[in-house]
Amino acid sequence: MIDVLKSHRVLVCAGTGGVGKTSLSASLGVLAAEAGLKTLVLTIDPALRLAQALGLDAQAGDEITVPGVKGLSASMIDPRREFDEFVLGSVDKGIAKGLFNNRLYQQLVSNLNGSQEFTSLVRLTNAVQSKKFDLVILDTPPTQNAVDFLKAPERIYALFQDSVISWFSNTSQDDGFLKRSLHRGTRMVTGALERVTGSSFIHELRDFFTHISHLQKRVAKMSHDVSVLLRSEKTGFLLITGFDETKLKEALEFQQDLKDEKLRLCGVVVNRWFPEWTQNENLWPAEWDLDPDFKRLKEFHLEFSAFFKNRQEVFTRFTEQLGPKVPVAKIPDFKNTVQGIEDLRRVGQTINSKWSSK
Repeated sequence: MIDVLKSHRVLVCAGTGGVGKTSLSASLGVLAAEAGLKTLVLTIDPALRLAQALGLDAQAGDEITVPGVKGLSASMIDPRREFDEFVLGSVDKGIAKGLFNNRLYQQLVSNLNGSQEFTSLVRLTNAVQSKKFDLVILDTPPTQNAVDFLKAPERIYALFQDSVISWFSNTSQDDGFLKRSLHRGTRMVTGALERVTGSSFIHELRDFFTHISHLQKRVAKMSHDVSVLLRSEKTGFLLITGFDETKLKEALEFQQDLKDEKLRLCGVVVNRWFPEWTQNENLWPAEWDLDPDFKRLKEFHLEFSAFFKNRQEVFTRFTEQLGPKVPVAKIPDFKNTVQGIEDLRRVGQTINSKWSSK
């Protein structure tokens, strides 16, 4: 795994929610930093104890030096703050102020489908372009579908297309007949909406699209920069999944999505594999079988083993479909919750030791 970290400038940890992406991203950050790489871990919503271990109980958005790990920094992405800073870097303060005061902007910047993913990619691109770090690890935002992350830039970019903006924003006196006709049609639509929703909403809507028209070129450039970065030979995707049939199926679908988008999958981590205590078991003395309590424990053990045997069969089918060239690391289900630097160090070392081709 250390070779993978050293050969990339960007590692995107992707997967659906609930598979341990944040803990594993942070663990890889510790592993990379202790291998001599100046590393930044970007995350959106870490658990409280993990955030405290990384020093992220400070203001979101700031790059924090992680205590106890030389060369490791971390930052918790605040989507609203990132979007606001993107706006401030794109237009003059007057236009920015008008947009910030717009109630539609205030709602959409936090709730628009793809806004978290887009701001994460903006933050990632800015961090790489700063050239302050040897490696940037992105813990992708929680989502039900990992491909949502890949589609976010084009969703946001679609909002800034001429065809959308011109429909709602004000038209000038110099516009041609066709465009004026279009806006007459728009006024008929918005007039009907105004009677239902009130004039305040329609004013906010027009004001919103008028202001975001000034961001069009910057959004187009950022979308292009993100696309170039994600397709760079120095960018790799690490797919993190869980040890059940549904998660493994989602992982295969995401692998195909990466292929379709011409993005590089550098490996798969299957998290929460067989519980740690089921490994390296020893045979028990024959006289134990006479103990009623042990018999009940043995029955549970046999049922438990059968359950994981079934999971192993599912995993075997998964690896066959994944292909022979994709490295896979199986991380055990640890006894304790990962919450401190020592825990992160242990998980990182486990990933490194179990990282191998099939």
